[in-house]
Amino acid sequence: MSSAASSPKPAIAIIETIGSHGGMHYYTDNQAHALVNQGHATTLYSLPASTDAGARYRKVDTFKAIYGSDPKAIRGVRLMRDLTTSLLAAKRSGAKVCIFHLFKMDIFELYAVRLCRLLGMKSMAIVHDVARLDQPNQRPQLARIAAACDLLIAHNGFSQTALLAALNGAPANVTVVPSGNYIAQFPDPPSKAQARERLGLPQDKLIILFFGNPRREKGLHVLLEALVAHRDDARLLLLVAGKMKPEEEAEYRAFASEHGLNDRIRFDIGHVDDADAPAYYRAPDIVALPYLRIYESAVALMAMSLERPVLASDLPPMRDVIGDDARGLLFAASDAQALSARIGELLANPAQLTDLATNAATYAARDRHWDVTGRMLSAQAESL
Repeated sequence: MSSAASSPKPAIAIIETIGSHGGMHYYTDNQAHALVNQGHATTLYSLPASTDAGARYRKVDTFKAIYGSDPKAIRGVRLMRDLTTSLLAAKRSGAKVCIFHLFKMDIFELYAVRLCRLLGMKSMAIVHDVARLDQPNQRPQLARIAAACDLLIAHNGFSQTALLAALNGAPANVTVVPSGNYIAQFPDPPSKAQARERLGLPQDKLIILFFGNPRREKGLHVLLEALVAHRDDARLLLLVAGKMKPEEEAEYRAFASEHGLNDRIRFDIGHVDDADAPAYYRAPDIVALPYLRIYESAVALMAMSLERPVLASDLPPMRDVIGDDARGLLFAASDAQALSARIGELLANPAQLTDLATNAATYAARDRHWDVTGRMLSAQAESL
């Protein structure tokens, strides 16, 4: 056997500063296990999370007090300190490749990839948002980050095209590696009836779920507008779950009251604990994603992983996931009337949800399996 064939696969360090915020810990847990399955010694440098128990990779809780009410400057100093600590530890432990997760393209992400290079390690940076969804023109360090990275990874062809356009000809090595499912996190999810009982939801209604941060680009206001035409239909209930700023909650509750929607909407405002997440996804009949802008949706993959179809804007990443209405329903983005018509179709023919749910679950298990993603990530790491 040749030395090349027998040489071990490079050790990998995942540097991840988000933790359980936005459910990122599910993603990195799956990613780390996928790399372990491909033969890589893998260490995750992150924050404490519910996924830590039983992990087959090494976990180091590195980032301390980088979120909260302390002044941004102080939290920024802590972040620089902890990035330095993580990368030095990765180097000492023998890591050859570091994986970074990019969201803001800011000075901190630039510092991390440059320090990785300075320490003699290779870098793979997964670009989750080509531009910040709440500030679409803000990607201040993108070109510099691209120049310092050995490889940039987008989750789909749309994001890859957007990334290359944003780079505007700046040199970069860009490829596509899709995001995987969340099936492993929830091996024994509740039935719909059990989930509704746990959450105190009625068993006899068609329930639509909106889950997560309701920033303007997520389109909750479009969904509420679409419900107005159905405000007198007692068969329908919208469940809104997740954290929300007080001013956002006030705005949406005021709209609901003004338009007679109070009986059609239940607001579950606040952090959804990991133990309750499966119930929230299994209780509804369909999950709404009325996004105005998106690069990839973890909520869509979570829904499909838990056998729920998606009702989504016809943006390219969502068309890619839903597949021409095979795994959910699409409507024209930002068009409340079109979304209202889709809701009407569901009320008129709820039986279609059975096939949509089956197709969604099959797609998540087959096409978005982490073994597929793991092989692709492993091949890229070995090629650097």
